[in-house]
Amino acid sequence: MTTTPCQPPYVIGIDGGTEAIKAGLFDLQGNLVATGTGAYKTYFSRPGWAEQEPAEWWASLVAAVRECLKAAPQVNPSEIIGISADATCCTMVPMRADGTVLHRALLWMDVRASEQANRIYATGHAALRYCLSGVSAEWMPAKLLWLRENEREIYDQTDTLIEYTDWIAYRLTNRFALSISTINHRWFYHLPSGGWQPDFFETIGLGGLEAKFPKDVLKIGEIVGGLSPEAAEQLGLPAGIPVATSGADAFIGLLGLGVTSPGDMGVITGSSNVMSALSAHELHFPGIFGSFPDALIPGLNLIEGGQVSTGSILNWFKQNFGQGLAEEARAQGKSIYQLLDAEAAQIPPGSDGLIVLDYFQGNRTPHTDSAARGTIWGLSLQSSRAHVFRALMEGVAYGMRDILETFARNNFAVSRVIASGGATRSPVFMQIYADVLGLPLYTTRFPEATMLGSAVVAATGAGAYPSLVEASRQMVQVTDAYQPNPQRHADYAFFMRKYQQTYQQLKGLMQEMNRKLAL
Repeated sequence: MTTTPCQPPYVIGIDGGTEAIKAGLFDLQGNLVATGTGAYKTYFSRPGWAEQEPAEWWASLVAAVRECLKAAPQVNPSEIIGISADATCCTMVPMRADGTVLHRALLWMDVRASEQANRIYATGHAALRYCLSGVSAEWMPAKLLWLRENEREIYDQTDTLIEYTDWIAYRLTNRFALSISTINHRWFYHLPSGGWQPDFFETIGLGGLEAKFPKDVLKIGEIVGGLSPEAAEQLGLPAGIPVATSGADAFIGLLGLGVTSPGDMGVITGSSNVMSALSAHELHFPGIFGSFPDALIPGLNLIEGGQVSTGSILNWFKQNFGQGLAEEARAQGKSIYQLLDAEAAQIPPGSDGLIVLDYFQGNRTPHTDSAARGTIWGLSLQSSRAHVFRALMEGVAYGMRDILETFARNNFAVSRVIASGGATRSPVFMQIYADVLGLPLYTTRFPEATMLGSAVVAATGAGAYPSLVEASRQMVQVTDAYQPNPQRHADYAFFMRKYQQTYQQLKGLMQEMNRKLAL
């Protein structure tokens, strides 16, 4: 893919997502020159488990960068001045000091450690300020406690524990380091308290765990190192290009949305949804994650809400119930999603009484319940494929509204919502979001905010801009807005309450089922 001609110098922004890794070549005004993509598998060997192979990440990264360069023959690789790579957050890689990967990476959506997460939360330790409603099984301590209790040999052999984004940086530079973004969000690193809290690890049964962490903790935009000769040869790039520290995809995506000051909230849509905003002060309340000091921009706190299963639910539906549309989609030159959207657009708000609870892989916020699971109720013989697909989109939108209502109850004001990612390609889905939330949703000129966010980081690390804030302001343009329809927003109020009541009614049953399947 290429766009209009751009001017050198250039930077490469890499985004390691759930299903694929993407590389984008950008100029310093945020114009996209070319992209490349490499896909990889997720291994679901048991309910709630999700793993990936780091070797497949690297093969896909090499393919993506080479495809990107091939698509831009007018660009001399010597004109590329910086590289940075974000990735899914809390996708962990246990390694030996020599770089040997000891275990498939535990993907962010892996929630096998639900029981360990509950035990950690029960300690009531002060470190749990970040998650007052419960500890997520997605997060590092729960996963590592599971590994120690169930794969002790692997745990003991682990010399170095890093995240996906740190793993990419290591493969690019041969240096082990941790991004403050990921460890602040998911590893209970708290800079105002001195960083690591060894007594917390001791309390939860992971005493001495910090010895397995790389010593260097880098801020967003700090240089990890130069591109190694080995990596440069495989990628087709000159050795020595500065590689800047990136971080968790959704939070780096804020830079690609232009969210750099308090008041704005960024929504990164994809396999999961992450809603993040910035605060001038540290604050903590139940039902959210955070706030995380200095996790993105020095001097500001990041506050977060999130949904585990959003785009992944729509993909699940397409894979299992949309096969018959493939030939029609090819004939019309459209995607299966576009055909499903057109069908869903004919169904009224509320999907004729069909309610979907979007907790297919658990709930991240406001309940932080890894044992929760998806629910579809209200089915009748009238219910069609279009009803179910619209109800899935509405369920995801209800989940976002539930989080924003939690923000509002705790006096955290959001003045503007800016969205990016897969959902922004669907006008039907975006309008459902606006109508359910009762707020306008803005989009940006370039919809892949995480990739652009890493380009912003690369440009800052290369010295092209004095700060992340300035780079974001120069490289991002907010454009369109979806305005809510007042009547549809009012109609959705009833169905929203049924969505919220569904979890309360079924919570106990879900937990019993989870315990049964975990035996």
